[in-house]
Amino acid sequence: MKKNRIAAIVILAVAMIFGIASCSKGASSTTSSTAKEAAAATTAASSAATAPAAAPAPAKELTIDEKLIADQWCYKFSAEGYGDFAFFFKFYEADPVLGKVYYAGLSNNRQNFAGTYDLVKEPYAYKAYNTREEEQADNEHVNYSAVGTAEYTVILKDWDGNETGRMGFDGEKLINAQDKNTAKIYASGSTPFVYNKNTGAFDQTIAGEMPIPVFEYVADDDVTSTVQVNHNHTYTDLVAAMVEGKWAATQAADGAITFEFTPNDSSDTPATLVVAADKATAVYTAKGEDPINMSVPKPAVTVEHTFEGTSPTSYGKDATLVIECLSDGTFSLKGTVFGQTMEFDKGTWSVNAAHKFTFNCDKAGTLESAIVGREVHLVYKQGGTALGDLSSEMVHK
Repeated sequence: MKKNRIAAIVILAVAMIFGIASCSKGASSTTSSTAKEAAAATTAASSAATAPAAAPAPAKELTIDEKLIADQWCYKFSAEGYGDFAFFFKFYEADPVLGKVYYAGLSNNRQNFAGTYDLVKEPYAYKAYNTREEEQADNEHVNYSAVGTAEYTVILKDWDGNETGRMGFDGEKLINAQDKNTAKIYASGSTPFVYNKNTGAFDQTIAGEMPIPVFEYVADDDVTSTVQVNHNHTYTDLVAAMVEGKWAATQAADGAITFEFTPNDSSDTPATLVVAADKATAVYTAKGEDPINMSVPKPAVTVEHTFEGTSPTSYGKDATLVIECLSDGTFSLKGTVFGQTMEFDKGTWSVNAAHKFTFNCDKAGTLESAIVGREVHLVYKQGGTALGDLSSEMVHK
């Protein structure tokens, strides 16, 4: 028994020795592996820290068209006692319906223009100034501070595609060197000057951009119901009440344009405006309402020329005769005596380059004016009127 117990103790001791050795070897192996991994990570991190950073991707170079659109092109001057006068041009991305649209806000947005434009690779030779002070100091207009040739030309057009002006563009500045005596896109002091990118000084002026109508229509049965579609994707609807908002448009194969009107105020009624291909008529439909036929408003008739004279009457008092030549090509002759006025003749009129007027009168026949001294005279005669026989040498005013 004693021998067996001693043998068991020896066997247990040997087993413990081998167990301890085995644990020590495993721990050492694990520690060694962990240390190696940590060292490798440290080395990698150190290498990453010392390695040169990857170069950032180069910025995309803008095309010349993108450069024109990316900024507003601005110029201003100060007039003593009147403050600053700011001018700017803004060019929009091509619209699928309107095309390439521009806006000119001149004299602090007091004189505004909009239309379409083309940017073409065509040299634009210019003589201009960088500042108004330079322009004012150059009384003879011979010492221009900005002289050169831009590689590109901006061609401005009206909504019918007729050219209204040209400016130069080199990607960094817009040169408005139009002749102020013939420029159609013009306000006092707007040319000939270099327009530079807006760096923030013109933000308030640019925020004051005014909506310029592209299409205007009036209801055929109600002259107070009008719709105005503006260059900057806004609209004004005065059919039932005043509604303002944004528009989106699609164009059919036949040229007809459908405008979808979305009001700024969600409580207002959306509408559509379908403009005929010839642009002369349109159909307006408010959501849930009957369609309304509309047309382009007739131009306001204005008085373009006036002739005045006097004529004896059968009442023993001269009558004052006045011919008003209207912008629609018609005229009216009225006479006034004793404070009472009535129409005595009417018809059509025309004038040629030599300032000779021709009147086709309903009652007096065809009459032509003549130059007497430095004045335009018209001899008018008509017998048997309510005032007796009229006879007057009338003078152009």
